[in-house]
Amino acid sequence: MGREDEIRVIAYSMWEQEGCRNGRDCEHWLKAEVIWEQSQKTGAASKNEPLKKTGTFETRKKNRTTGRKP
Repeated sequence: MGREDEIRVIAYSMWEQEGCRNGRDCEHWLKAEVIWEQSQKTGAASKNEPLKKTGTFETRKKNRTTGRKP
């Protein structure tokens, strides 16, 4: 998964955690970029590490079975 895909997943997780309300997509994206950049600086063990920390890994897994798209 590339940088943009990882950021997208993090931002989507924020959107879900806030009740799936529309209108804050830019804010979520910018915050997700910061989270992603910080995870890269700290030397995460693997590329999936930042996703697991925010809980988005399990969210993505669940969405595959429910048919929801990020």
